[in-house]
Amino acid sequence: MRELSLHILDLIENSIRAQASIIAVRVAALPEEDLLTIVVEDNGNGLKVPAEQVLNPFYTTKNGKRTGLGLSLFKAAAEQAGGRLTLGKSALGTARHAGLKVTVEMVLRHVDRNPLGDLAGTLASVVCTNPDVDFRFDLQLDSRACAIRARDLAAQLGVDPQDGLALARGVRARVAGELGSSGVFI
Repeated sequence: MRELSLHILDLIENSIRAQASIIAVRVAALPEEDLLTIVVEDNGNGLKVPAEQVLNPFYTTKNGKRTGLGLSLFKAAAEQAGGRLTLGKSALGTARHAGLKVTVEMVLRHVDRNPLGDLAGTLASVVCTNPDVDFRFDLQLDSRACAIRARDLAAQLGVDPQDGLALARGVRARVAGELGSSGVFI
């Protein structure tokens, strides 16, 4: 995958498949520290196998597939840009569902870092197609920040929380309004 936002989409889809009802996405681009951090965590079923096995491209939990390239490709993209991918237990987990936290750090200005892509569009699309999930997005670009809770946004917009299209439009507008069209998040 060429754009990092597509890796984020893949992680969100994995979370939904793991029956997560809460998914939090944090993206921070910090030019002064030359750091890009991406964290996706959920309250889903968590890992049933060791992390090393999940990162193996020839392991998958999806029926009918022989490979599970998502995490291994994201790990390779992080390492290519002088960073790393780590898996851990999510703070959103419960006694029944451990949850999963995927953290990726990479050098922001590394010549081999993939572009972030259309993060606003990616986040809007998952809100639109999964209105039952409690999405929490925290985005930071240097000193500018944007925090969105899908359910709170529905109330602010005066729309039904199940109206995915209205929420998607709201997410895209909020990201553009609070972070601007810097090219990093849009």
